Amino acid sequence: MTTPSPLWPARLHHIKITSDQPPVLLDFYQRVLELETREVTDGVWDLRGGERRFLIGRGKRNGLAFSAFAIPEASRLAALKSYIEGQGIATTAGTSPLFRAEGAFSVADPDGQILTFGTPAEAPARQDRLSGRLQHAVKGTPNLEKVVAFWQALGFVLSDEVMDDKGALTAAFVRSDEEHHTQAAFRTKDPRFDHFSMETRSWNDIRDWADFLGSMRVNLGWGPGRHGPGNNLFFMLADPDGNMMEWSSEIEVMPRDMPARQWPHEAHTLNLWGGAWMRS
Repeated sequence: MTTPSPLWPARLHHIKITSDQPPVLLDFYQRVLELETREVTDGVWDLRGGERRFLIGRGKRNGLAFSAFAIPEASRLAALKSYIEGQGIATTAGTSPLFRAEGAFSVADPDGQILTFGTPAEAPARQDRLSGRLQHAVKGTPNLEKVVAFWQALGFVLSDEVMDDKGALTAAFVRSDEEHHTQAAFRTKDPRFDHFSMETRSWNDIRDWADFLGSMRVNLGWGPGRHGPGNNLFFMLADPDGNMMEWSSEIEVMPRDMPARQWPHEAHTLNLWGGAWMRS
């Protein structure tokens, strides 16, 4: 019997976004997501709320430097590192200043995309006025099958696949706890950052966010709608760099042993209510 990965359960704690215009992004995220801002190191800023946290650093525009997953227990973090190395996957020292240095480690997927695992250095400092927990991050990749296999080797569980009419994989969603996906990937010509999502408590929270954004003349880009994979209600908009941001609620809950499903590659899969953002 195969020993299960110690990854489960793990939640996305924060991501690091890179930009060639950090001050513009800092101003936008501070206002739109109601985040406090502080400079962590030269050229890296920490934006934090009660449930959502981001690092922004100087670099190429539309870059996702890494996704960081919280493992609260030191013993499980050590067991996860050992498990991953046992799969023949190389690990390096942790990369995030928001995790304790002890035990934190990172891995690189087939695109070179970094995932880091560690214990948060501090608890949330406050409650948010509007709910919205950073819940998942998504990428585009030309190496979709290899990336999904890599995630599964770490211990992520496949939730849903999207297949075209020739049987080729065009998207995949994986989970590290009972929420439908904490990561996903779409088939694209080049590796790229696709979007991140914040999970709210209810449909009414999505309404309140839309009202708040409207009061600042920030236009919605896609939605409201309902995804097929995940069954969550959502809307999206773009930040000043063009990174897509998602607000979601009612994401599907899936036990660890629930088998994956398949969906057809069509607009209806990505939005049961209408038009869709098709990556390929």
